[in-house]
Amino acid sequence: MTVSAAASASASRIISREDVVARMPPLAHRELVLALAGEAEARLGARLLPSEVPADVAWFGNAAGDGVGSVDVRRGAPGSSIAFMLEAWFHRELPGGDGAIDITALIVNLNGATDAPHLLMEFIQGGPSSLVVLLDLLPRVDLPLHPSYIEKYYAATGLDARGHRRFAERVPQARRYVSPLLFIRSMFSPTAIVADVQCGEGGAAALDGIVRGQLAGVAMDVLGVWLEHCAGGGGAGSGTSETGMEMEAEERERMVARDRMVGVTEVELNLAANLPRMFDAGVADRVVAEIRKAFMGS
Repeated sequence: MTVSAAASASASRIISREDVVARMPPLAHRELVLALAGEAEARLGARLLPSEVPADVAWFGNAAGDGVGSVDVRRGAPGSSIAFMLEAWFHRELPGGDGAIDITALIVNLNGATDAPHLLMEFIQGGPSSLVVLLDLLPRVDLPLHPSYIEKYYAATGLDARGHRRFAERVPQARRYVSPLLFIRSMFSPTAIVADVQCGEGGAAALDGIVRGQLAGVAMDVLGVWLEHCAGGGGAGSGTSETGMEMEAEERERMVARDRMVGVTEVELNLAANLPRMFDAGVADRVVAEIRKAFMGS
């Protein structure tokens, strides 16, 4: 099915994650995120509620028929430590048939029942042979002030020892990616995988191999660490701090407020600024509004 035909398909029914991916041009990083999301969903199980996003956010397109996307948000069940799990899939053909930009993200935010890091996995493909990779367990405290947090979530879990942060050094076609936004650069942990993979002209096959090989292994391992050491933390009505002690209510409220500020600021800097360039203003507005609701907890 062409992008134009897919964009005009009816959005009146709930569509599956697999259906969304099948409607978009095939890319290795989309298949990887599909597998990552499926693994997260299987492991989190009943801790995730069914999706309630409107049909016109679960699948949408622009008037010209050269852009399509999907956003899915599943909130955490009462009593779990999950705030929400968000998947975003965007595709937009560039003017003049000069390639396309494809963005895929998997984000799982936790709530005040734990101070464990959030999960961020984002892939931005700007051409057939280039890919920006952002993988991290996003810290929820200011790390220099909380050395025990660094020890618990990044050292004791074995995440730092795995050396995934050196992905850009181990893959010849990759280099470290530096976001142009100071705020975004300030969010990451010391173990983040932040890389720009450039395979050069005619390098689509090489990029495909990197994604299915080294990158898939790294991403699955990072997800496994997060699921094992972070996703199960806390419990209904209480917060567990980095030292294993009960968080005071004021401390927990401060952390949740920080989460909201960081999330909404990122939405404004990234999505609110860039989605109108990919989709019609009305489409971008309703999609951003739904994502903003997830981060605000409303």
